[in-house]
Amino acid sequence: MFFFFILFVTFFCLDGFSKEIITIEIDGSNLPDESGTLSKGKEIYSKSCSKCHGYSGEGLIAPELVGRSSLDDKNISKTIGNFWPYAPKIFDYVRRAKRNDNEEFFSDSDVYSITAFLLKLNNLYDEEVIDKDKLSNIKMPNRNGFILNHH
Repeated sequence: MFFFFILFVTFFCLDGFSKEIITIEIDGSNLPDESGTLSKGKEIYSKSCSKCHGYSGEGLIAPELVGRSSLDDKNISKTIGNFWPYAPKIFDYVRRAKRNDNEEFFSDSDVYSITAFLLKLNNLYDEEVIDKDKLSNIKMPNRNGFILNHH
């Protein structure tokens, strides 16, 4: 009986957790070879994300996602536009931490789409299709914000 339990866990349960284990590198080198679209990202965001993050990412019961204000003021929210240093890590976070309305992981294509829409809301991406190469080449405004030069 124990053997069947192990088989069940191995084949049916662990696959669902595998996306939580894989961490996307900051350079995007291990992003999936799929793509997503900005229009699909807007559709998914409206359906699954806006009720907490607001229609335009302004934040309701969840943190705001849009903003480019400097982080110099202690009262400024940390957003995609002013805090995140590497675009592939947005994909990484959405992929591991967010679920659809059925509490299931989003597909990689859907995660690309959501990521494109979040970047669009922050005026950082404007193309319809996003993939590994395009996401890896986005230069975030705070890319150098975590290392101070004390020379």
